[in-house]
Amino acid sequence: MIKNSIQWLVVFSFSLFLFSCSATKQVVETNTGKAADKSDSLYMEIHRVALEATKNNNVPGVAIAVIQNGKVAWTQCIGLANVESKKPITTETIFNVGSVSKMVSAWGLMQLTEKRLVTLDEPVAPFLVRWKLPVSQYDISKVTLRRILSHTAGLSVHGYGGSEQGTPLLSLEESLSGKTKRNGESVRLISEPGTKWEYSGGGYTLAQLLLEERTKEKFADYMKKNVFEPLGLNHTHYKWTEEMMASSATAYDSSGKPIKNRIFTEQAAAGLQTTILDLAHFAELSITPDSRSLNKVLKSTNLQLMEKPVLPFSDQGKSGLGYRFMNYEGFEPIGHTGENEGWSAGVFMHLPTKSGIVILCNGSNGDRVWYPIYQSWVKRIKVD
Repeated sequence: MIKNSIQWLVVFSFSLFLFSCSATKQVVETNTGKAADKSDSLYMEIHRVALEATKNNNVPGVAIAVIQNGKVAWTQCIGLANVESKKPITTETIFNVGSVSKMVSAWGLMQLTEKRLVTLDEPVAPFLVRWKLPVSQYDISKVTLRRILSHTAGLSVHGYGGSEQGTPLLSLEESLSGKTKRNGESVRLISEPGTKWEYSGGGYTLAQLLLEERTKEKFADYMKKNVFEPLGLNHTHYKWTEEMMASSATAYDSSGKPIKNRIFTEQAAAGLQTTILDLAHFAELSITPDSRSLNKVLKSTNLQLMEKPVLPFSDQGKSGLGYRFMNYEGFEPIGHTGENEGWSAGVFMHLPTKSGIVILCNGSNGDRVWYPIYQSWVKRIKVD
């Protein structure tokens, strides 16, 4: 009896620690200055689901932000950034967010149109000097920024695996030529531009080169100076800086073993590092594109344009400019998901109700964590 009581006390104490990490220390204030209501049934439901999903899927930790009425209502930080050191997940923990990078990259790429460095519908090929699209049976002149950002440009290369941190990165030109892909897959036209939706990380790598050609700046530096700093995203970068590495979660594979962080030549497609609060603020601005809040990064009208679907689309996919239209549980939020080895992320926004949820995980099985959390959120939105 005494032994059972002690075991119960240990379990209760550990659960209380996890709850206090997520429910007390990591709650942010709303725009009214009031702390989130801990009696919120959605808060408690997500906490329960997140604890169970991380435990059952070898995912050490998860950070969650829920947006209500266009503003972050509360956050939860559950589990560990590093299992060995018992370092907890906090709102300042850095995560890689995989293909969510594309949605953020699109802001910088769209900014090129406002600076009149390129238009959405002119051919991008004439602007490319360091690398050229290979000659094709398809019309290269139909490859435009609008089509690249909406995955309708007919370009190859679905995604990238990256390299282990500490490995010298190849150049953008080498990546576009297929040297970062194990199968040697290069970026090229595989269908007539504008005739079908086909997901292409390769297209975003081409857009990364386009930005560098037009601005004469490195992509990561441009994004930091022209997008992140003006928006106050001070813990967001396309490079692994020393400061960010010190605050980073450790990545874990599908069996729960720690692995080295992945680094990417293809930053626009897959290389973004950020925190739950920074990415949630980005989602706030996406949901309520107020011209004052955008700090001259983008015109609110252009952001609204980015959040509209671009033809053609099909059952295979549907995209705006950087934003994807996703259909899970018969519900169509906009946003993006991201998966890199050791990392998983999801950003889901329902514009009609000004609601959203951002979920960041430091495990390869993170999709098994964010999906049930997403389901709980959708149930609430449907009821409301």
